Amino acid sequence: MSINIVIANQKGGVGKTTSATSLAHGLALRSRRVLMVDFDPQGQCATALGINQEAGVFNALVNTRSDIHQWIRDTNRTGLSLLPGDRSTATAQIVINAENRPIDSIRQLFKPLGREHDYIIFDTAPSVGGIQERAIYAADMVLIPTATEFLALDGLAQMMELLSALREKHNWSGKLAGILPTFYDEQTSESREALTELKTHFGESVLPPIHRATILRECPAEGKTIFEMSPASRSSREYEELSREIVKLS
Repeated sequence: MSINIVIANQKGGVGKTTSATSLAHGLALRSRRVLMVDFDPQGQCATALGINQEAGVFNALVNTRSDIHQWIRDTNRTGLSLLPGDRSTATAQIVINAENRPIDSIRQLFKPLGREHDYIIFDTAPSVGGIQERAIYAADMVLIPTATEFLALDGLAQMMELLSALREKHNWSGKLAGILPTFYDEQTSESREALTELKTHFGESVLPPIHRATILRECPAEGKTIFEMSPASRSSREYEELSREIVKLS
């Protein structure tokens, strides 16, 4: 059965999609079968991988009796496929909330795909409830990217409260894969102090940071991951290390 990993944070602009696509491709390069699922209405996972945005997630969530395989797309990367999303994903969230679907609805939807993949990576929008809450419940592990800035702990506090609530109210059995500091710049006091604060509060849960790099901002425009854009770069090594750590935790 697959290991389901959700990439989540209540705060936007933390490098979530970059981390999701980099981790997914990093795992695929380790000969794992990986499915990415883009639950963010911005649909940027498809853009980052150089393929078209589609209403795949909407169709999968709303037409639950259809064969989910028909909405999955090949990314032209060995071992990596994508269930793409677009703006219609926001409508799917409205439907899910209106129907008050059970907390395990996303887990059940993707359960049949468990034998076909080693990992399923859920990229989520920075919002509370609806899809994000059900995606977290479907996950075995949660990875929380967080920018190394003074307000970093705010979004983290909300995420920790959500994880705690899912454990207490719904017996969620998943675990925290780690907190991933992003946009780290050791030359600025803000970054250094933010990283120190993260380590003070969360200790060993804090993973090695991803440094701020222009190349990471350029990747989506080219439709390439960091491993394709600049395989010898520090950013590539850092995300390769993240994928190695996730395999160890699995």
